[in-house]
Amino acid sequence: MAVKTKGTHLYFINPDVTPEVIKVGAVNQISGINASRDQIETTDLDSDAHTYEAGLLSPGNASFTIQFDPKNAGHKKLYDLYVSGSVLKWALGWSDGTDAAVLDGVDNTIFDLPTTRSWIQFDGYASDVPFDFSLNNVVTSTVAVQISGFPQLTPKA
Repeated sequence: MAVKTKGTHLYFINPDVTPEVIKVGAVNQISGINASRDQIETTDLDSDAHTYEAGLLSPGNASFTIQFDPKNAGHKKLYDLYVSGSVLKWALGWSDGTDAAVLDGVDNTIFDLPTTRSWIQFDGYASDVPFDFSLNNVVTSTVAVQISGFPQLTPKA
């Protein structure tokens, strides 16, 4: 069964002195949460064609477009963390549930994600937060996040 995008939510953990989960508001689009597999060439001089083995995964760049509002505390915190270069923990909650991401009760630097919806978790830093001031539009920013490690998919229970 297809999963609709309406109701998808993006969260990150603010790693400040008192960590907190922040929901990114006014998101229009999310894409590129991936890691492509490198190739290792194993061709030798007797080969008739190139041969390869699977190599390491190379994390990609996730991106999401938001209607940026400097008065939105989550947008401002995201911008501040972009400036600092902090690696953040991210969680994308699919629309097959509505429960929000929360901090783990023992380790408040990681998520405790409800099993009532599907999730993609990844680590990454905001590598770009450009502003777009187009005519007859609202101010937007297509935030780029350099993923570190492999994104983890957790299906709804």
